[in-house]
Amino acid sequence: MAKPTFNEKKVLFTSKVELNLRQKLVKYYIWSIALCGAVTWTLQKVDQKYLESFETWCWRRIEISWTDPVRNEDVLERVKEGKNILQTIKRGKANWIACILHWNCLLQHVIEGKIDGRVEVMGR
Repeated sequence: MAKPTFNEKKVLFTSKVELNLRQKLVKYYIWSIALCGAVTWTLQKVDQKYLESFETWCWRRIEISWTDPVRNEDVLERVKEGKNILQTIKRGKANWIACILHWNCLLQHVIEGKIDGRVEVMGR
C-alpha cells in the first residue's frame, strides 16, 4: 500500500526538492501508511528484512537513479540516514504499552497477568 502511494506522489520526491524536505516527506507521509498498526505487529525475521528493504527502497528512489549500480550502504550514506524503521516500530510499541498500562482496562489486566483464565459461559 505504501509503495503505490510513493509512486503516485513521486513528483514530491524528485531532486528539485531539497533532500532534507524529501526525507521528511518520506518519514511522515509514506512511513505513516506503511507502519499503520505496526505497534500491534509480531515481527518475524522475514518481516524485519522486508521492512528494512522497503526503507532502503524509499531512500534509493528519492536520491539515486534506478539504473545506477549503488550499494545499499552507499544509498544510506548519501541520504545521511541509517536503518531506522525497526527502531521506529520498537519506540511505538514501547509508547503503546506505556499507554495501555496507564489506563485501567481489560488489556491492561491481560498484559499484567491479572486474569485467572476461567471462562464463564452465559446461560449455564
